[in-house]
Amino acid sequence: MAIISKVEAKSLKGRLTHAAMFLVLTLGGLTMVYPFLVMVSGSLRSEMDETDLDVVPAFLVDDDTLQRKFRETKYNQLVPLMNMQLLEQNFAFRSAGPGRDIHPAEVRVFREWIASAGMPVYWKALGGTAGVKRTPPLLRELRDRLSEKFGGDVVKFGEATGAPISSWSQVVFPAPEWVSQRSALANPAVFDVYLDMMREAPPAMLLLSPVTGFFLETMVYPSYGQMDTGKFNQAHGTALRSFSEFRLPPTVPRADERPLLRQEWIEFVTGELHPSFLVAAGQTDTDWRAFLMKTYGDIASFNREHGTSHADFEVLRLPRREWLEGLARDDYRAFLDTLPPESWRIDAPEFAYRDHLLERFGSLGAINTALGTRYESLAQIACPMDQLEAEYVLENSLALRWEFATLNFRNVFDELFQRGRAFANTVVLCLLAVAAALLVNPMAAYAMSRMKLPGTYKILMVLMATMAFPPMVSTIPTFMILREANLLNTFYALLLPGIANGFLIFMLKGFFDSLPQELYEAAVIDGASEVRIFFQITMALSKPILAVVALGAFNSAYGMFLYALIVCPSPDMWVLNVWLYQWQQNASSSAIFASVLVASLPTLLVFLLAQNVIMRGIVVPTEK
Repeated sequence: MAIISKVEAKSLKGRLTHAAMFLVLTLGGLTMVYPFLVMVSGSLRSEMDETDLDVVPAFLVDDDTLQRKFRETKYNQLVPLMNMQLLEQNFAFRSAGPGRDIHPAEVRVFREWIASAGMPVYWKALGGTAGVKRTPPLLRELRDRLSEKFGGDVVKFGEATGAPISSWSQVVFPAPEWVSQRSALANPAVFDVYLDMMREAPPAMLLLSPVTGFFLETMVYPSYGQMDTGKFNQAHGTALRSFSEFRLPPTVPRADERPLLRQEWIEFVTGELHPSFLVAAGQTDTDWRAFLMKTYGDIASFNREHGTSHADFEVLRLPRREWLEGLARDDYRAFLDTLPPESWRIDAPEFAYRDHLLERFGSLGAINTALGTRYESLAQIACPMDQLEAEYVLENSLALRWEFATLNFRNVFDELFQRGRAFANTVVLCLLAVAAALLVNPMAAYAMSRMKLPGTYKILMVLMATMAFPPMVSTIPTFMILREANLLNTFYALLLPGIANGFLIFMLKGFFDSLPQELYEAAVIDGASEVRIFFQITMALSKPILAVVALGAFNSAYGMFLYALIVCPSPDMWVLNVWLYQWQQNASSSAIFASVLVASLPTLLVFLLAQNVIMRGIVVPTEK
């Protein structure tokens, strides 16, 4: 009986009631849809914006947010790395400013200089090859190249690099901090692949060795604070509005002009900066050989200490723009210490770029005219990396938005389908579970329904009694039985204990009892065997209820977690939910959202494809 009759529905009161009911139902639907949309939106995010709850992520519509996300990826989610490179003072990527205005001519000259400068390897690094709880695109490419190089054998890779890893997902390559004295070249097995990628990468993805930024991080911020320049200005007699205006001089300041900065400069060069970034001004190869001869006495001692085979000292050259490690670095550092600080000069990208502009345009005025800049002195010139990044983001905004929006899903698919067996294991388990459930349970129900065995109802009571106990009660006994049978970490352990289901047998018996007995009698008269009767009559007439059985078996196998984790803890035998659990331990919330969405797709597709059969399985027994 209708709540509102047809006559009442035509009145104003009835129409208002209908409108109110539809409004309430719509609002109720929105309360279900909105959380789902927030989860979908969350799966497109990263750590920078994962706490936002707007349905449309800001980076999809806002260029400044897109640039911040680009920086988050490029700088390996490390804010200090971004601050050193761009001379900024940020505490989070989401609070970073949009950067300076873009001067196209300056960016073009800077890009050309990067391509043609012939910079030594330690003057630059590749961004986006590491991440906290996420895998940026370049890191995935690095893993793929290393996997190809070692034939997909992660054990062989571990032996070559000395890294005890068990999965390619553990391979990361943080940007080398070349400027630090503690820096060293990476293992050649990885570094050659890294260098190839660095040569192929767009200039905006490069990190130039930031000497000024490193000075601020190691010498200025610990003593004077990071956000306020007041203490620094008071101590040094400067008027900096922010530390982004500070430029480290390439040579030691004069004692009568800036004594405190001179002291800090010397302390920085001797205690923090890698000697490979220093040049001994005015010194020749002859001076270097004389120092080595005085230190080692003869070439034999030198060869013995350095592991070389030089005929004499004449073949040795004063280091110039070459990476020094070990004893070679110590020798060069000792040589520099014999010279006065005025003989030291820092040789780094920011100073080389400044010299390049001066050589190309001739004067500061010509530089400003050609590049559209307003530098008041040569010392103010810095590498316009922030402008290069901003221009790259604007030129590739569509591709970057797609890349960031799909990043979490690509990481999930990469780990799930390419680097692990969880999905394949789950597919095999589901197929076996459905096949076993459609064979064992119907056969047991058919036997009790057709054969009229003595004690049938007692057997049914025992089967139904199994539903009174939660599955956790039988987990320990099952585990012990499987362990004694040496079946742990096998599909037998996942499949055997759950093949027979008391509830399904009870439900199937009831359905089989409702089938016309005349069909069975006719089949017997025609001489059909019980096997033929079972498959061609009983199973053929039971497709709706069998669909329900198959769906239940599929859901049980697909949703298996705790039991599977206990009996199959080996990574090679993980099923989907166990893999999700392990993945979520080290993944960001946005990656977790993406993994949950991917994991929910198979059950959704199964229901959409089989909903008619499933509904018949629910309705037909009632109609009968």
